Amino acid sequence: MDFVYIIEWFDKLDFKIDVIYQNYDKEKGESVYLLNDEPVYIETKNEVRPQNINIFEKSRSKNLPVLVASKYITPKSKKIFREKHINYIDSFGNAYIDLKNLKVYIEQGNAKPYNSEYSNIFTQSGGQILFHLLKNPELINETQRHLAHISDVSLGSVSKFLKGLFDEGYSVKWKNEQKYQLVNKEALLEKWIVILNEKILPAHKIGNFTFSKTNNENWKNQLMYPNVLWSGEPAAALVTEYLNPEKFSMFTRLPKSEIIKDLKLLPDPKGEISIYKPFWLENNTMDRLINYMNNQNAVHPLIIYAQLIYSGNSRNIETAQLIYDEHIKPNI
Repeated sequence: MDFVYIIEWFDKLDFKIDVIYQNYDKEKGESVYLLNDEPVYIETKNEVRPQNINIFEKSRSKNLPVLVASKYITPKSKKIFREKHINYIDSFGNAYIDLKNLKVYIEQGNAKPYNSEYSNIFTQSGGQILFHLLKNPELINETQRHLAHISDVSLGSVSKFLKGLFDEGYSVKWKNEQKYQLVNKEALLEKWIVILNEKILPAHKIGNFTFSKTNNENWKNQLMYPNVLWSGEPAAALVTEYLNPEKFSMFTRLPKSEIIKDLKLLPDPKGEISIYKPFWLENNTMDRLINYMNNQNAVHPLIIYAQLIYSGNSRNIETAQLIYDEHIKPNI
């Protein structure tokens, strides 16, 4: 079936490319094709987003170029593919192929995500609940009222979300114990990245600001307050010490007037600091104080990871992988 799709997508290009299936190594999971007699590995995926790209950068048995064939590839993913010299083709007739004797670059700007029908999971409210379940999967068996409280959503939203999880195969019920278990957590993590950046953050954005002084090198000390939590690049810098932030983001419950007065930040639509209201409720004040006292005044790694991956920046994605391995993978 992959071969049928691949041939169909190559046929959408404006010129003829001979595509011949050569072999498939089941043990290694490697498919080799010939493109105008040049051998390449071809890997298929329904949709490619920045967080998926690392799976194509694995070692293989032969030193051959790789081509990713996907129904939809996000613009940021295409940019990263080109930076990493990874070939791709999508179902809309867009392609980047840089082989020895075959050079193709077509971008028509016509690609659209393959949206599934309406889901009770992948909404803003659903994303706020999902945040807590990815942090602690055992919360799926908590009361709906508790989940509504910590997620800052309505009780009805929790009911729809939990039903959607079960109906769409993301949770199963153990009949003997009458308890639910979260499954397919890797897939939910991928969805979480999109929900956070495209639905939750825009809904909770206070605005953009800039530092009152042109020199922002002292940002760690200038804004190290218990009621301000860094996210994105600065949070990653605090947690990993691997990144020098260029774009800043943070969460706070301070009103805009106090952001200006106490934090000494200036409103600026094009400012480098994006500020958001928290979309969760802390169980107690110690949740923030522990991070503050450990000199890591940062949001949960799930938020940092999702922001870094969605940025499409190669350095950010490298840092996100460090955060994933240490702080997220143990729960997935």
